[in-house]
Amino acid sequence: MAKVLSVLLVLVLHSVVFDSLLEASPLKKEAQKIKHEYYVNTDLTAGKFSEAFCSRLSEKHNWNKVSSGISADETYTSVFKFKDESSHSWQCEVQISRVRDVSSNVMHVEMTMMQTFES
Repeated sequence: MAKVLSVLLVLVLHSVVFDSLLEASPLKKEAQKIKHEYYVNTDLTAGKFSEAFCSRLSEKHNWNKVSSGISADETYTSVFKFKDESSHSWQCEVQISRVRDVSSNVMHVEMTMMQTFES
């Protein structure tokens, strides 16, 4: 027990003397993902709604579309890049699909954003 206390005391003194904190540094910098999910009631088809939604992101919010596609289950996926007000670069994947209900006019929108680090 005394040996453990001695080691801790040496580490604390080292931090005080050399004005440094002992902490592990990450091996790589990973971006945090931010997800937003919306349900929107509309009479538009999934394709028309996706087109309108993505146009709004491009025109109103100045996002640049990188790619887009549609899957076999009619999920519309678009990828955008943009910079926030602090000039940080971001990438966002937008997935839009109709809620699978016979009488549904509801679209499911999922936006996954991740900050990108440029070297």
